[in-house]
Amino acid sequence: MNVSFKGFRNTGIGVDINKHPQQILKNNCCFIKPPYVHLSMTTTLNNIGDNDREIFSEILKKFPNKYQKDTINFHYDKYFSSYSKKYRKEFWLNDKPLTLRDDNLPVFSKLAQLFTKLSKAKELPSDKFYIQSDDCRANFNYFFMQDKKDLLEEFHSPDKVRKYAGDMTKEFYNIMTEYFNR
Repeated sequence: MNVSFKGFRNTGIGVDINKHPQQILKNNCCFIKPPYVHLSMTTTLNNIGDNDREIFSEILKKFPNKYQKDTINFHYDKYFSSYSKKYRKEFWLNDKPLTLRDDNLPVFSKLAQLFTKLSKAKELPSDKFYIQSDDCRANFNYFFMQDKKDLLEEFHSPDKVRKYAGDMTKEFYNIMTEYFNR
């Protein structure tokens, strides 16, 4: 079911996945690149339609974006730690670490709600000038470090946003289940 609303603008999701360890030879040294997932999501909220800026204001109050006040920038990393011999998960919200703990559960709940809503969105408008802007490049800075600059337009494809938002909704369900079962 696709929901029609206009509460989001310039929504993009970029994903980088390395499913298996890779051996890399650099300067005559061998390195192992571990399995990982990196997801970056950005969206600008407004109150057109469903009053999304108000609905998700809790996120912006607790983790304000000092550069773009109505924008949520979320980063998720899941990687295999050779030190602890298990997968670790890290979250960043508007350039601040987001720790999974009791007092942040309302923020995680709102993020899960946001990803669910994005996964069902019929319309996800993006401004062409935004996709080519410095703000957009800053919001997806991980991919610029990885030399993947040509993907910005693809990140803003509504089909890709819906797909990865749906994947992240499932991941949030797993994360919260693990948290409550510990």
